[in-house]
Amino acid sequence: MENILETLAAYGYSNLEDRIEFELDGVIEKEIAPAYCYENFELCVSCMDYTTLKVTDSEKSVAAFVAELLKKIKKNTLPDVASVCVFPRFAPVVKKGLVGTPIKTTVVGACFPAAQTFLDVKLAECKEAIAAGADEIDVVISVGDVLERNYEQVYNELVAIREACAGVVMKVILETGELKTIESIFNASLIGAYAGADFIKTSTGKVPMNATPEAVYVICEALRQYHAQTGKMVGIKVAGGITKVQNAIRYLTIVKHVLGEAWISPKYFRIGTSQLLEDVLKEMKVVTMNNAKDGNL
Repeated sequence: MENILETLAAYGYSNLEDRIEFELDGVIEKEIAPAYCYENFELCVSCMDYTTLKVTDSEKSVAAFVAELLKKIKKNTLPDVASVCVFPRFAPVVKKGLVGTPIKTTVVGACFPAAQTFLDVKLAECKEAIAAGADEIDVVISVGDVLERNYEQVYNELVAIREACAGVVMKVILETGELKTIESIFNASLIGAYAGADFIKTSTGKVPMNATPEAVYVICEALRQYHAQTGKMVGIKVAGGITKVQNAIRYLTIVKHVLGEAWISPKYFRIGTSQLLEDVLKEMKVVTMNNAKDGNL
């Protein structure tokens, strides 16, 4: 393709800050209330990358994590989550635990979460994870190079990782809390998209600031413009501290508002979370009880 700097020059983010403030406080805020419903609770479950990324994870604990998830799904008659996300060495454990289900095995790769190592090491880890059973790989962009505008280097590295991840879904993590500015988040989103990412993901969940409505809006706008110019749809994954249904519905509403209904499915929208499922179950019970009182059941 053409030089990535020339490609980025065809896109614009001027006045985006004012638009974000206006829409998040106004139009989108009004759209959240009607979106807070049982149907969308189920949708959030189906879009989950159900995650455990603890330093204390072991084969035994990960196997139990998967087994417990499947029990909750069956007991509560929930839709299947999109995937279970773990460190690379646990891919075979997850794959085995999910046999007989459509749930995918996701790993964090390319030396997550800092990605501060040699490219050859990143590529080797991705290839080994795929050989071990990973269906999807979440990789971290070179954050420092984005901040220094070394865009060609960032792009070329992601292209190499994309080649190593041939045949699997690749999600590029921006670490938006570290990128901070609209310019950095917007350009990093486009670089990821042009490098072949299937999803742009907000965060690792390992830094002080993770997904925010503002950052999600910027990513969505970049992907909206990318689709308008190329005809290609790239998904978005929100992650980091999403423990409440209210937050999940807010992000769902932003994505739908900016990108449209076509993005509202596990194919193009994901929620990375380790704790959201419990709150979903709680809110589902509240809605069911309220409907019973109102005679709607």
